[in-house]
Amino acid sequence: MAQAKGQTSMNGLLGDNGAMQTIRSRVAFHTRQHGFDRAAKQLVAGAEPAATDRLVADLYAAWGDPLSQADERFLRSCLAEANRAERAILRCGTNLSTLLLGAICDQDETHGKQLWCLEDNLHWAGVMRSWLTEYRIRKAHIIHSQAKLFDDFVWYALDPKRLADRYSLIICDGANARPSGAIGTLKRLEGHFDQRFVVLARNLSGANELRALAAWAKRRRASCVLVDKAQGFVKISSAAPKQEAPPLPETSTGPKALRASR
Repeated sequence: MAQAKGQTSMNGLLGDNGAMQTIRSRVAFHTRQHGFDRAAKQLVAGAEPAATDRLVADLYAAWGDPLSQADERFLRSCLAEANRAERAILRCGTNLSTLLLGAICDQDETHGKQLWCLEDNLHWAGVMRSWLTEYRIRKAHIIHSQAKLFDDFVWYALDPKRLADRYSLIICDGANARPSGAIGTLKRLEGHFDQRFVVLARNLSGANELRALAAWAKRRRASCVLVDKAQGFVKISSAAPKQEAPPLPETSTGPKALRASR
């Protein structure tokens, strides 16, 4: 009789779709959490180049937010430029790419290549800092700053003097940063661009912002390319500095050359 009651109770539990759904959800959550932790530790281990395709795919799968084709294209551009950057990197907003970019900076031996992220959400800034601490990503910094209305744009309220002196790469993704105006980013960071720099901006607000970015780039003799019209994805890059012609050997011209030819 007791066995029958126990069997009935078990059948009731298994038949309760709500209870089973809760169990499945918890199992899936812990599975993703374990997978994310394993991938993040591999990311910062330094045994291979940071942010390989495999690790990126594993991290985003465990994150539970698979990359769309457009997101993947933008992320690949950010990681490629981060690998090429020679000095500091600035990102407006924080998300999973913060760990990837920070790991790339950590693998670089130069002190100047560090990641600076601006975040207007205080809670999310704290979450990101805890992740950086947990996975020992040392060359990434999260600065919390509320949004502020300037003359004709919204950007972070902080004084740019708190940031690095020069940036090689600036990432401004309007989907992830509420103070998302790319023009505001360029205006507030005036004087903080390295001689060779790249700006990656996505989710532009419209044609007016695109024209303003193109005009800004033209004034600085930089290229402005519309990479993806549907996503409002633009890449601005400074022209490579001209290389001076090497001096001619002393004996090729002048009195010494004439004497040598006699």
